[in-house]
Amino acid sequence: MIDWRTTMARYGGDVASLHLLDADTPELLPYATLVNARRRGSDTLSVVGAIYEWQEAPLIFLVEADLVANDEQLQRLRRLLAMRGDAPYLGVVAPGRLDVYPIALDNKRPGQVRVREGLDTIADIDLLPRLANVRPKAARKRQNWISDVVLNLLTRAIKDLIADAGVDDEDAISLVGRALFTRFLGDRNLLPDDIGSLPASHSLFDDATRAEATSAWLDQIFNGDLLPLSEGIFERLNESGYRVLGDIMRRAPGGQLQLDWEERWDRLDFAHIPVGVLSQAYELYLRSHQSSRQRREGGFYTPRPIADLLVRASFRALDRGGGSAKARVLDPAAGAGVFLLTAFRELVAARWRVSGKRPDTAILREILYNQITGFDINEAALRFAALGLYLLSIELDPEPQPVDKLRFDDLRGVVLHRLGVADIKGRHLGSLGPEVGPEHNGRYDIVVGNPPWASGTKLPDWSLVRHEVARIASWRAGKDISPLLPNEVLDLPFVWRAMDWAKPGGQIAFALHARLLFQQGDGMADARLALFRALDVTSVINGSELRQSKVWPEIDAPFCLLLATNRVPGPGAGFRLISPRLETSLNSAGSMRIDAHAAEIIATEDLARTPELLKILFRGTKADLSLVERIRSKGFPTLAEYWSEVVGGSPKGYLTGSGNGYQTLKESSRTRKNGDGKPGVPAEYLHGLPDITAESLDDILIDAERLFAFQHRRIHDPRDQAIFAGPLVLVHQSPPAGRERLRVGVAAEAVAYNESFYGFSTATLGSEQTLVRFLALLLGSRFALWFALLTSGKFGFERDVVEKAALNRLPLPDLRLLSELQSTEVSSLFDALVVGDASWSDVDQWAANLYGLGASDLQVIADTLTYNAPFSSAKKAAQAPPQDLEGFCTQVERELAPWAKRFDIVVKATPMQTRPLSPWRGIIVERNGGASDVDLPKHWDGLILLADASAATEMVVHTAPDTLFVARLAQQRYWTATQARLLAQHIVWNELEFITGKGAE
Repeated sequence: MIDWRTTMARYGGDVASLHLLDADTPELLPYATLVNARRRGSDTLSVVGAIYEWQEAPLIFLVEADLVANDEQLQRLRRLLAMRGDAPYLGVVAPGRLDVYPIALDNKRPGQVRVREGLDTIADIDLLPRLANVRPKAARKRQNWISDVVLNLLTRAIKDLIADAGVDDEDAISLVGRALFTRFLGDRNLLPDDIGSLPASHSLFDDATRAEATSAWLDQIFNGDLLPLSEGIFERLNESGYRVLGDIMRRAPGGQLQLDWEERWDRLDFAHIPVGVLSQAYELYLRSHQSSRQRREGGFYTPRPIADLLVRASFRALDRGGGSAKARVLDPAAGAGVFLLTAFRELVAARWRVSGKRPDTAILREILYNQITGFDINEAALRFAALGLYLLSIELDPEPQPVDKLRFDDLRGVVLHRLGVADIKGRHLGSLGPEVGPEHNGRYDIVVGNPPWASGTKLPDWSLVRHEVARIASWRAGKDISPLLPNEVLDLPFVWRAMDWAKPGGQIAFALHARLLFQQGDGMADARLALFRALDVTSVINGSELRQSKVWPEIDAPFCLLLATNRVPGPGAGFRLISPRLETSLNSAGSMRIDAHAAEIIATEDLARTPELLKILFRGTKADLSLVERIRSKGFPTLAEYWSEVVGGSPKGYLTGSGNGYQTLKESSRTRKNGDGKPGVPAEYLHGLPDITAESLDDILIDAERLFAFQHRRIHDPRDQAIFAGPLVLVHQSPPAGRERLRVGVAAEAVAYNESFYGFSTATLGSEQTLVRFLALLLGSRFALWFALLTSGKFGFERDVVEKAALNRLPLPDLRLLSELQSTEVSSLFDALVVGDASWSDVDQWAANLYGLGASDLQVIADTLTYNAPFSSAKKAAQAPPQDLEGFCTQVERELAPWAKRFDIVVKATPMQTRPLSPWRGIIVERNGGASDVDLPKHWDGLILLADASAATEMVVHTAPDTLFVARLAQQRYWTATQARLLAQHIVWNELEFITGKGAE
């Protein structure tokens, strides 16, 4: 008999994250299907003895080797566990051995897939940390991930019903949903004998008579809004339609899964597929097959881990006040109910903890009817939400038989509310409109969800939304303020309305577009500040770096997760900003690291002083923030301010001779009312001009004779001819990979350039070249790209190109105030760069001198661009193993030297001798030689256990009054010279007793 706790400790696991399946506790509710299978004596799943979690998500299911008879049983076990769609690994435990297998839907034999990458030679205590942090062989693939398999089958069934059986969309969704519901009951052995025990249940939808009888039974027993059908549908359905529904009902012969794998209904066992998989698959279906509607409504499906994170965090906050068991939960954009399902499960667990007794059927109904509410405008989504809630009620029921007792009340108008149906003003606004009346105000303990992210939708009656938001904002601020909804974004008004819906002190948690954090234009900076002043935001998880990863598949938009308490923040209030970093191996398995220890604490009022604060701390560090503030304190004008004074500009921000280049003719090019009757505009004024290419900017002085002439007869929109006049500086909007600087060039004469370039022409100043040269050198320096990365409202979070507005905000030393020597240096440096007598490194040093930057400042800029820029080279470099721990230690010692001298001590930093396959590296920082009796290996293993249990990226702990251990992930981004400086600052500010020795007595 395996002692699971001892086993987990041996392999580096936190025993608090281990759950034994022979218990009956609220913590096991997410594994209800697995527990139920063990209780029924499942031949395959009864051998699973425990689950180990990481960050409250399952990492590895554990079985005892002696209970696994052969490879066939192990293969079926992998297959059944893969149908859960959660944990990536199966662990088989034998004395002195833990074999690890990836969980997947595939045809591979266990010996082919056993995880050997580093695990055959790894130290026992590093095994679980490596699985958690590195995720070898755990990458999710569409063809073997359950939600994608169910999505494909679901899509195919609905599509076939519509195409081959002549069924409309809503009936197709309902028919497929009813068949799936019946399949769930059948696979769980919940169908009564008079309806269809196995194998007769396979044929319940094979023809009109049986399908109609089955559907009537469903309506009778589950007396709610169970996917309504149009009248006479079964008489109209043809043979092809019944074949589709019959396929959904088919199980493998005898209920035994085949060893081979195909994407077919009879290869699935819905006794082990959690309800959330269906909801997620259905929302994916909506995105794929109602894409235009989803784009219009701004809806995106929500991965279950994201929904779980937001819901659980909200419940943890309520738990501190003891109010979670009776909490009311609202999702105002419920979709297919992913958030509602997680909330339902959490409510059941909370009630169980309070009462000490597992909720029975009656209590489950009470929770469902009285504590859960969802709004949505999409009828099909609400149908699947209802289906999911019904199924979860059955899944969580400790005694689901006889099935007759599972009768439900109608969920519509009580639990689920469809909006936008009534023909009233504002009906297109859904939850944001007048259909959600004052009866919902102050009703909910938790308001949670993923509201639409669309912008510029031009919805009718948008003024109603602006009015409501203005009312709430004025009430929270204690004064009249203007509505703050830039570009008619849909997600922000949901946050404002949630302040009405949530009880005072209730929790508000939303997945939002990350423009809330970083966008600077269109009034978003003011909107951001107003929101954070009106709502006590406690934490923001910035997922921008993880876009286009498996953490949130299928979307390209950057996202953030906002967690707040519904009250006006007090003086000095702030929040935690957590920015999970790209970790390819971890993210490809669908996971992200939420490191609360590495959170930046942001004071709300600091956003007023530095609107780009969140962007600076996302793409940079506190060292970058300090550098930005120091540069701005010098009072330099921005490039736009300087240009307006010297060259010219308008009050609306237009800069004379500066702008984006031409756009080629497009399908969207309009025919102007007073034009020549053709799309676009004539482009004769550009004919014959050299047409700039990105490669022509490889040299700072553009050789126009090597360029082809502009050839287009027409362009999309007219462009001011002045922006093409020479002399001018040209900047390409896409920084080239590996250069860590913008690509710039100077054209002495007029040239044409397209929309990928920005131009700054000084033609109105005559032939004077100094400003052009000065600007070209500054824009080509590393400083310019670094500053744009940290302060841009788009570059580095939503786009990988630098927008012109970011360059216009660049602080620019006033050329008019430079000395004669400095002005001469501009021309000399430019000429030397042209002929190759100077390098861009010389330009960087020249720019540093202008801004008053030292060597350490240049190091900060270099580290940020090398490891934090949004380029593939930077992403790869950031995740590489650390290269120079000795140099890191030397830098720490150098930074601590003034303090050591002040307190007359000797500080020594040395690399820790860590095991090569450990996901961690460490150093020891000692004062006056440290403590000779410290058991370093024992302390190190304890530190790693603590760090891994909390998903930390760094831990700094005292092992003795004069000895510090520092553990960091073995990724180069955490071992740079700048990080060494920041570690030294941390030691001085937070470990002062270590420096002074006053804690040693």
